[in-house]
Amino acid sequence: MGQTVMEHTLPVEDACCMGPDESVLILIKHCQDMKQQETRLRLITLLLLFICTALFIFTTGADLRQHFGSKREMSTVEQSPVPSKQQSLCPAVNPKTSCQNLHIHLRSVATGNTSDGQLIKWDVMFGDNYYYNEEKRAILIHENGLYFVYIRITLSCRSEDGPEGFSVKLQRWNKGYDMIVPLTDAKDGVDCTSQRSRNVFVGQLFDLSEGDHLSVWIDQGYKLIATASAGAFCI
Repeated sequence: MGQTVMEHTLPVEDACCMGPDESVLILIKHCQDMKQQETRLRLITLLLLFICTALFIFTTGADLRQHFGSKREMSTVEQSPVPSKQQSLCPAVNPKTSCQNLHIHLRSVATGNTSDGQLIKWDVMFGDNYYYNEEKRAILIHENGLYFVYIRITLSCRSEDGPEGFSVKLQRWNKGYDMIVPLTDAKDGVDCTSQRSRNVFVGQLFDLSEGDHLSVWIDQGYKLIATASAGAFCI
């Protein structure tokens, strides 16, 4: 019995009699293990943080792409009706029936008849003859609209007589009401004893209707006309 007790007590005595160097080594080893675990935890934490940051950036980028993509689709949908609207406002029609295409310039034609009380006869200098009625000596309006009409006449003395009077009138005729309506007029003259020439200009905006005929009537001083021009264009 005594031997048995002695065999069991030896390891205990050995443990109790452990030296201080061995205890320090165990403590150092334990500290090293703790540092390694701390390093692993830091690495794992950094990895998780990197993964979360990458997911956040990816998610944000996907949301932005989806947002701008839907915005572009909406702008395309909003803009797509514009061409069709423009096409409906400006359909393909015969250019001769479009107010915007009226721009005609006329120059007077010498007829040899210089008596007063007649219409000036014209030649088309530029523009379409479609807008000039040679029989009525008038600019023909094909569409309702706002037009600028002008007349320019140069007066010149033909003798050494005293002052000569001049009177011109722009008039309108339409078969719809079959009557001549004066639109505007101008009165001037030239004093052949002191001046040899003079310019007369008339220009004004008019609200005209389809079928209107614009002609230039000379009440007085036809013989004073050296040159004359007239024209009209749509505003």
